[in-house]
Amino acid sequence: MDKITQELLNQILNSSDIISCVGNNEQEFLSETVRSYLTRIAKEKQMIVADIAQNSTHGDYVYKVFQGMRNASRDILLAIALGMSMTDEQVGRLLRIAGFAQLDPRNRRDSVIIYAVVRKMSVDDTNDILYELKEALL
Repeated sequence: MDKITQELLNQILNSSDIISCVGNNEQEFLSETVRSYLTRIAKEKQMIVADIAQNSTHGDYVYKVFQGMRNASRDILLAIALGMSMTDEQVGRLLRIAGFAQLDPRNRRDSVIIYAVVRKMSVDDTNDILYELKEALL
């Protein structure tokens, strides 16, 4: 992926032949799966799934996500991201790969999660803030 998103969007919007446009930009599209992305980041961070499962507070479900047996919800992926101490860029990419909405700072709940991601907070500490603000927990 070498093109910025806006450049790719402009090419799509200005194309008279979407088939050729897609073919010419094949390398620009997201092709990684959630499972492969999580596995790659875990390897980069030298983390094992057992620690990620414990840190995310979702135990066995996390194992199933890593094995490709379950499709995680947005909240589960966010808990896994916090459990892995992902950067905000990594979290954004994870959500994109999974086809979920990006974290939106104008959304009250999302703003807490952004705060937690940037500060490398735990899922429990994040949930404490969400609870205090009467927002849904992860």
